[in-house]
Amino acid sequence: MGWNIVIADDEAPAREELVYLLEQIDDVESVIQANCGMDAIKKVKEHAPDVLFLDMNMPDLNGLQVAEIVGGMNPQMKIVFSTAYDQYAVDAFKLRAFHYMLKPYDEEDVNMVFRELRKKRTEIGSPSLAAPAPVKLALEVDEGIKYVFPKDIVFISKEGKYVQVHTHDKAYGGAYTLSELEQKLEPFGFFRCHKSFLVNLASIVEMKTWVNGAYDLLMDDAAESRIPVSRNYVKGLRLKLEI
Repeated sequence: MGWNIVIADDEAPAREELVYLLEQIDDVESVIQANCGMDAIKKVKEHAPDVLFLDMNMPDLNGLQVAEIVGGMNPQMKIVFSTAYDQYAVDAFKLRAFHYMLKPYDEEDVNMVFRELRKKRTEIGSPSLAAPAPVKLALEVDEGIKYVFPKDIVFISKEGKYVQVHTHDKAYGGAYTLSELEQKLEPFGFFRCHKSFLVNLASIVEMKTWVNGAYDLLMDDAAESRIPVSRNYVKGLRLKLEI
């Protein structure tokens, strides 16, 4: 099975250098490029790569901020941080980075990363170390039950006793409480921003100041939904987004 890769770096020459080195590796299947932190989040959500090569220094979101968000979207994805400086190494490994490379890229360093990746994939493939099945939510539809993965959910709202789960263009009823889903989905990058709302951090487009110290979140669904952030949750959200 080949490797699907996303490279996130705001410097085109650095991306192209790494693309060239990756294309020399026989079992690399695809390489997708992202030119900033938000683009990296979008590409991870769209392509579910096996490996994310993530630059530390980008103008919108730095590598640590991106890793905090996408790590919950795709827990099996391996993150390889890259930078011209090594002061971020400790923080990178706190986020369970698979590897850390210094620029300029070296062919042997890249090959070493893939030797370790192949070794890890072999270990995970053994029955005793197999990864758990991905979380799916069972949601009610007219035809019966629809299963939805966390990465496809934009936000969840409380509707009476239970919830409505909102994807990019549809909403589904679910026999869950918001508290149940908060606990279940937190590892996948979800955050409780209001007593009635749970949001996918990767689906936030913009955070707008509202009134009395509260905020609105503009989401990336087709309806461009605006989700309130209660004052009690603002500090926690800012910590999650590192702003």
